[in-house]
Order: sequence, then C-alpha cells, then structure tokens
Amino acid sequence: MLDVAEIISGAKYNAERSATWQEGDFNGDGMVDVLDIAEFVSEGLYNGGRYANDVGATLPIAATDKILAGYFAEWGIYGRNFQVADVPAERLTHLIYSFLNLTSSGEVALFDSYAAIEKRFPADQTVLGEADQWYYPPSDPRSTQTVWGNFNQLAQLKAKYPHLKVSIAVGGWTLSDHFSTVVATAAGRETFAASLAQFLDTYRMFDGIDFDWEYPGGGGESGNSASPSDGANYALLLQLVRSKIDALGSRLGRRYEISVASPAGIEKIARFNLAGLAPAVDFFNLMSYDFHGTWESTTGHQSAFTGDSVGYDIKTAVQAYLNAGVAPRKIVLGAPLYTRAWSGVADGGDGGYAEPASGAAPGSFEAGNYDYKDLLAKVQDPTAGWKLYWDDRAQASYVYNARDKIFSSFETPTSIAQKAQWADDLGLGGMMFWEVSNDVDSSESLIRAAYDSLVMGDDLATIRARSRLTGEVIVGGDGVIATLPPSL
Repeated sequence: MLDVAEIISGAKYNAERSATWQEGDFNGDGMVDVLDIAEFVSEGLYNGGRYANDVGATLPIAATDKILAGYFAEWGIYGRNFQVADVPAERLTHLIYSFLNLTSSGEVALFDSYAAIEKRFPADQTVLGEADQWYYPPSDPRSTQTVWGNFNQLAQLKAKYPHLKVSIAVGGWTLSDHFSTVVATAAGRETFAASLAQFLDTYRMFDGIDFDWEYPGGGGESGNSASPSDGANYALLLQLVRSKIDALGSRLGRRYEISVASPAGIEKIARFNLAGLAPAVDFFNLMSYDFHGTWESTTGHQSAFTGDSVGYDIKTAVQAYLNAGVAPRKIVLGAPLYTRAWSGVADGGDGGYAEPASGAAPGSFEAGNYDYKDLLAKVQDPTAGWKLYWDDRAQASYVYNARDKIFSSFETPTSIAQKAQWADDLGLGGMMFWEVSNDVDSSESLIRAAYDSLVMGDDLATIRARSRLTGEVIVGGDGVIATLPPSL
C-alpha cells in the first residue's frame, strides 16, 4: 500500500502517469500541493486500485447505500477543540464542511481562511499524526504547498477513508443575508454558479455543494433579503449549478453532488419550492429539529416524531416532502447533536414539559443550547439531579433537573435508533447530524446509534441494550418504548 505521507511528499506516483507530469504534481497545475492528493483520490487510484487503503476501503460503511451525513463546523477547531482528525469517518458516508460565505457580489468566499487553508496543525491534531511545519526546505515538495488548514486535513481524511464524500456548505443561519438578492437576476445566478464551480475546481478535495439558504421567502436571521419569488429563483439557480458542475465533472472525470439543507416547518416548506428543486438535487438534508426552542416562553420538544399541535414534528414534515413529489430516497432525516434548554421551569407533574419558563438555560457555548456531550456528562452524574423522560405520545426523550429547574430536549441512542429504523423502513435516504463535534465516542454516541441501525442492521432493542440511557420515566401512551410503524 502506498503510504499517504508519501503521496503528500510528492515522492511517489510519478511512474504511474505520463512523463510530462512533474514529480508529484498529480493534477497538473505546476505545483506539488494538497490538491494533488485530492486529485489522486478523486480519480479512484487510491480506492480500489493497488494503492487502496486497506483500512478505509474495507469498512462496512463503504458498502452501504444509505447516507450518514455529518456537518463539520469550521469554528469547532477553536473552543470545542474538535479537529478534522476527530471526525468519525468510519461511521459516515458524507462530511459537510460549514460554511462558505455568499457575498453581495454573488461570489462565494472563505469565511475563516486561517482555519480553512492556512493553519498548521501539531501532530496530535492531524489525520496522519505528522505536524504541519511552517517551513520546509526547497528540496521538500511541501515547500510549494499552498493549501493547509482544515482543507489539507480533509484531503488526508479522504485518502484514509476513500468512501467518504466531502461537500462544502454555503450559507447557514448567519451567512444567508444575500441569497435572495443574488438569485433574483440571471446575472446574479450566473455569478453565483460560476463561483461555486471555480471553488470546486480549485479545491478538489470536495465532492459537492450543500446549499443552506435559511430561508427562501423569509424566516431566517433578521436583516436577510427575502422575496416571494425566492423559491422559483432557487430552482433556477440549482439548475444552473447542476449544469456547470456536471461540465466540470466531465472534464475532471468525476461526478459532483448537490445537497440542500432544507426546512421542516410547514410554513417554510410551503415557500421552499421542493418540486422545483428536486430534479437538480441528490438529496435533501431535512433539518427536522429546532421545532421548539427558547425563542418561545414555554418548553417543548426540539425534534419530536409526532403529535405536535401545530405540526412541528418529523412525521408531518416528511409527509409534506412526499406530498411535494420528493422521492423518499432523497430525504435524509436530520437529528440534532445539541439540545434546546429552558430555565425557571416547574415540574408540572411530567418533568417540566409544556411548562412556562423564565428564560434560557446556561448552555455550553450559547444560552439555551447544550452540546450533547456536555449535557450527557451532567445526566450521567448521579449527584447532578437530572432525570430522563420519554414522552410516549410524541415519541421524544427529554431531561429535567428539579433542583436547577431546567428542562431540556435530549436525544438518546434509543430515540435515534427509533428514528433511523423508521426512516429505513420508509425507504428514506438515511440520516444527517448537526454537528459532529458535539457527539461522544462511546456507547452513547448518537451517530453510532444511526450507524448501527442503518449500516449494521441492528434493531432498536439491540441498540438500546448497549446504552445506559435507559430507565426513562415514561409519560403518556402505552408506557412502552417500541419500534415505530413504517407508515405515515
């Protein structure tokens, strides 16, 4: 097997290609750099050939037809100290790097260029376990390498795990300001689409684009542009992007994917033009969470399966997508790796559900939100006063602390396995998680629960038996936590 470090150093591979190629310059751009690794991987020479990675290429995840996608937050390398090297790629089919910024000119731009392409990582934060140096002697091919940072690590991760597809997300909650004005004109759409194609041509470690416009027609962050024509213009944009990246793929001998982070609230779905978007889209990452949160003064479920009084639940959202003509396989069910938490909540007899709150709980990095791993540690501490509940009417778990008067949504391996099995039975495309830094590497991993269900074929009882997050106080229903029927 060819060592990945040798690929990066540029000391290998020249004999496999035309003598006109420079030593180690696999993509023919006149430089030996991280893009050459991505070219090597994208051409399939690493995966399935005599250089196949005998670790990544033989994993069960490499053979699945399901999607297990996780978002990687660019800023997670700082306060959360979560690096590309920490990504559980052995349990994911897709990693989505977040976010590119859409500028008012219609061109995309790196949001944090230091994190994306400049930062040099110490050995314990790299995929290969080798430190990035700030200086290499002229004799070392890395002296001319132009791309470092997270993008360099993504290329290494793809070399280690050849099955993994990596997409770049554009937009998000805080970077969707200009979508509406940019896509409103043919010229704006052309600039946007051309800029994305150029990005993919420049950074060849990426396999596709994930559009995260929040939201067409409004409902996103205050100050975002919005128009009643957003849905129609969005479809025109994606058609154009599909054309351009298909042409790029033909030139490079690869196929690029388009995914869309899409809403689960009924009023946002109505403005989203699913029928118009679907032909150009490989799959929709259905954001089936944030149904309720601390923008409301009463506690609620963040990601209930069913039973919400106004239809803010998974079952209602999926039905709306199917009604719009979206093929089940294009619907990837989203799950949160964070919680929505309120303070000043009385017990009310069922652990604080649907009770008035005085405000947001302290949270991990932001009031009202706990990273799953952080709240899990609290819940597992027998002296901390947390109790686990299961709402059998909504098919949703949550936790309550009577001492601190905090109510929080809270996914568990049980709740994730239940949703994963239902999604699989219904023929949906798989599951997606926002975002991977918040999970744990243990039997309580939520990504692992979905993996065990969708890839390994474990049933709810088997996955539940591996978790210690059991013994829930069951509220309502028949008092039994069971597999969901494969129907709407």
